[in-house]
Amino acid sequence: MATLNMYRAAIVGCGRIGTATGDPAQGQSRIKSHAEAYCTLPNVDLIALCDASAATLARASMKWGVGATFADVGDLLAIARPDLLSVCAPADQHVEILRMAIEAGVKGVLLEKPITPDLATARSALDLVERAETRVAVNYTRRFPPIYRRAIEDVRAWGIGRVQYVHGIYTKGTVNNGSHMIDLLRAMLGNPVQADALSGDSLPPPSTVSARIIFEGGAEAWLAAADGAAFNVFDLDILGTEGRIKFTDLGHVVQRFTVAETSSEYGFRQLSPLSAPQPTGLAGSVRYAVEDLIESIETRQQPACTVADGYAALEIALSLKGNQ
Repeated sequence: MATLNMYRAAIVGCGRIGTATGDPAQGQSRIKSHAEAYCTLPNVDLIALCDASAATLARASMKWGVGATFADVGDLLAIARPDLLSVCAPADQHVEILRMAIEAGVKGVLLEKPITPDLATARSALDLVERAETRVAVNYTRRFPPIYRRAIEDVRAWGIGRVQYVHGIYTKGTVNNGSHMIDLLRAMLGNPVQADALSGDSLPPPSTVSARIIFEGGAEAWLAAADGAAFNVFDLDILGTEGRIKFTDLGHVVQRFTVAETSSEYGFRQLSPLSAPQPTGLAGSVRYAVEDLIESIETRQQPACTVADGYAALEIALSLKGNQ
């Protein structure tokens, strides 16, 4: 049996997605943290944590049994010298941390989204990555679980026929949750050729707009913005000429349909469930992302979601906010 290469990992930003030990008022998430992903992989050691909040850092250190803690990213990189670095700090700090990680020789960086708050800064992240040996992945979570990857490939290969209609409902920000949906649709349908906001910014913050996006193959996606103060939702329905894929429960559940040959009985064909709704594995998406990043390092291939992908999703999301 092949021996696994070992990797030393560190996390910058010990909030909810980083270590699930941030402000208790933020609650928890079904998406497991970067810390849990590292601690459950047999070839990764979580060796260091970094956060500007001493209280958050103390909670994370105790929860994950990591003694090496830092308030300064430069100190972490110089002293701990990790192979892998998760960047879970606020988005306006991402590019500077990425630059420092690349200069320190970190092998792989897993960057939380959005990659930056604005396109000008995002372009500097693209420039950094283009010149670097470091592999950098963006954590758009639906890019990595096997069920999602299979759905992406099926749609791209016309496994459900020609995509004729896409409907999504989302809350909590066009740049936040909306960009997750945009990134997933880009992976399935290619680049948009037109994106138009259909609603004004009438919902409570963060800015969340409804939109119509037309993709290069002609498929249209209609994204409906809902009020996240009422409840959170992230549902996506992709209807093809030969089948359907429907994600519900914030993307944690999927159901697939195929065309039933009922024309001799009813005079028409109809969609029929291939199986009962099933879990997508989304809760473990960060672990899948880390595994993908390690594979990218070892094969010198691009990760499943690159900085260029993150830039494209941010560009579309910001354009929708700007043309409302």
